[in-house]
Amino acid sequence: MSSKGVSNVYVHKSKQAIRQDTYLNECINDRLLPFIENHHRNGNYLFWPDLASAHYSMSVRERLIEKNVPFVVRQDNPPNVPQARPIETIWTLLERKVYENNWEAKNLDLLARRIKKKSKELDRKLLQTMVNGVKRKLRAMWREGLYSIL
Repeated sequence: MSSKGVSNVYVHKSKQAIRQDTYLNECINDRLLPFIENHHRNGNYLFWPDLASAHYSMSVRERLIEKNVPFVVRQDNPPNVPQARPIETIWTLLERKVYENNWEAKNLDLLARRIKKKSKELDRKLLQTMVNGVKRKLRAMWREGLYSIL
């Protein structure tokens, strides 16, 4: 997601962490790169992955560099700053929607369908507004300290 839009959700149906080849193909090639092409042709963006190993694998970094996608490098990516990362709040909002009214998943397929359905119910304007505030929050944290934006 970005200030310009929200991409389709990919749900990885596994009890294990996503592997680098799956992340590269399903997330980077099939979703991120087309999203950038559709919404950010001007190059005014920065990809900020979380710290999952697959996100910083050699194949993923090489692909991002090959496609001239600027991204936050691992050593500059702060591990515990959820207040600056709107995606953390969005995961919480989505989780609430998925499990509202005490809904329970009977299997992974039903859970995946529910996540995709509920993700479409999230307010797109709110999501984009949250992303728009990232620069301001990061600047405030730099000027006034890490906890200034709580």
